[in-house]
Amino acid sequence: MIPTLQTIADRVNVSRSTVSRVLNNKWKMYGISQATADKITSLAKELHYLKNEAARSLREKKTFTIGVIVRDITNPFYSQLVKFVESALYSKGYTIIICNTGYDLDRENGHINVLLSRRVDGIILSPIQKSIENIFKIKDRNVPLALFDCKIDDLEADYILVDNEAGTMEAVSYLIDQGHKKIVYIGGNPYDSNNRLRYAGYRNSLSLASISIPDHYVKHGNYSFKHGYEAATQLLRSNDVPTAFFAANNRIMLGACKGIMDCGLQIPDDISIVGFDDFETATMLPSPLTVIRQPLREMALNAVDLLLSRIEKANNIPYMTSMLKTEFVIRNSTKNLN
Repeated sequence: MIPTLQTIADRVNVSRSTVSRVLNNKWKMYGISQATADKITSLAKELHYLKNEAARSLREKKTFTIGVIVRDITNPFYSQLVKFVESALYSKGYTIIICNTGYDLDRENGHINVLLSRRVDGIILSPIQKSIENIFKIKDRNVPLALFDCKIDDLEADYILVDNEAGTMEAVSYLIDQGHKKIVYIGGNPYDSNNRLRYAGYRNSLSLASISIPDHYVKHGNYSFKHGYEAATQLLRSNDVPTAFFAANNRIMLGACKGIMDCGLQIPDDISIVGFDDFETATMLPSPLTVIRQPLREMALNAVDLLLSRIEKANNIPYMTSMLKTEFVIRNSTKNLN
């Protein structure tokens, strides 16, 4: 016999609605005691009770599903952030569908079409810089949307961002204070908003210190290991070898580190490096890496809270931008030249 809400209600001697409220994690707001809630959840587990999600969706006119679209799920930045998003949504009774675009607009469009066809209640999206048409498709359907990690020019929406420029200025200023003047910027796509802001922070720090930037010290490209490796090796084998690298993300930073080692050089004795994004491998290298850490958990919780408030129509205020601060984590990948 398949257990139902009524089965549990009869065994615990409570109403069917009490069981429903406990299993939907709403027992506190209805004044149900901890002891009763514990009895109900324990019996539900014992009987292997499964919620009738189809009935719940019809009743509440929601699918209790959120689409999460990221640009590169293999990047620890995105995988960790998705982990925090999933945990926060799970505690609220939602499941997620994870989609990976690989920085491809057509793939992003395809994922959005699938999520909309599945009637997701909302979407959390790390957009590609030219995603505006894809995003309007979501907005036209009135599906709640939270954008993170990338600002789309001239598009009003709810954003969860970090202060890329200030974080980079802090890191590059630290290198300057250590006596470095020949500092290279290895960045991503020049049209990407994050890259633009990180490059602005790099440029502003050097300008404030009256340090000029040779054109060949700026290497825009993409957020990849290959780009970091090629940019680093090219400069280290040139006639104008820098003393420090700034890497605009974790993939670029690891590529640059490999390039430094392949050139027979040591970090930080021969060359210093700092980068954007903290990641587990950063602490495992012979010289643990100095990085700008993004507040991943805070970003995830902000995105979830904002999206759910839109879904529940509890938030009717204009679009919001949540701008979070980064943390500069000093380890052992820089050398003081003073």
